[in-house]
Amino acid sequence: MLAKKKIRKSLERKKLINFETMRGIILHYFRSQSKKVLTFDLLVVLGISIVLAVFLYGKFTKKTAWISARVLISNSEWWWNGEPPKYWLVDELSEGMESFNSFGEVLAKIDDLEVFSLGGPSRQAYVDLSMKVTYDKKRQLYLYNYQPLQKGKPIDLTFGKNNVNGLVVSLASDPEERFEKKIRVRMQYMEDWMAKSYKPGMEWLDSKGRLIAKIDSVETKNTSLDRLVFLNNGINYIRDPFYDVYMNVTITVIKSRDGEYRFVDGTTIKMNENIWFHFPQIVADAIILEILN
Repeated sequence: MLAKKKIRKSLERKKLINFETMRGIILHYFRSQSKKVLTFDLLVVLGISIVLAVFLYGKFTKKTAWISARVLISNSEWWWNGEPPKYWLVDELSEGMESFNSFGEVLAKIDDLEVFSLGGPSRQAYVDLSMKVTYDKKRQLYLYNYQPLQKGKPIDLTFGKNNVNGLVVSLASDPEERFEKKIRVRMQYMEDWMAKSYKPGMEWLDSKGRLIAKIDSVETKNTSLDRLVFLNNGINYIRDPFYDVYMNVTITVIKSRDGEYRFVDGTTIKMNENIWFHFPQIVADAIILEILN
């Protein structure tokens, strides 16, 4: 009987030892894991702190300034001047609109804009902006929203619900001086109904009602051209009444640094140069015959 009691006590002691051993192993495991988790958390916090410190240092140590810029709105980086945007992309833009960053800080403001038709749904849109920038002394250039701001470089702009792309065409420059010039143009071989569609007083205006072009006078003459057509495997002359249209037009131009005058769409004002007018009623594709003033 005594021997059985000794055996029972020995077994109970072994179970207690095994339990204590397992508990110790489990506690050691969780302690080691908690140390790893704590180390990882500390590294994450440290990384975030470093990034935040760098951001705040750059934000509060770099001097900011407001500069003026002129941007040609475009659909994409297509060739050198961008693809003309469609009307729905620019018609809602207006003077006074502001662009904000994620902190609610104003980065850009529309001071002026010039939007006019290029035929169909396409528009030409220039936007004059005030932009908040910092100056990079090493690279000697301005940074807008942490991106280099340079002529010809694309820029992304958000004004309210309007997210548009543009190409920078000038920086911190004085507004271009506009002039009015009178020119004489000709359109050839037009049908009667089309020749009669051009009327004195027709105007082409930009989005703010400023003059782009105005027809001062119209003169029609019988065309000096014949039209050749191929009918029944032969060449035929068509002598229906077609007309040449001559117009005196007042246009708004910009004077280049080299002394040349150019139309608001970039056309150089020279004799024999092709020029387009997108009047609300009709389009005119003409040749410059004479510069009257």
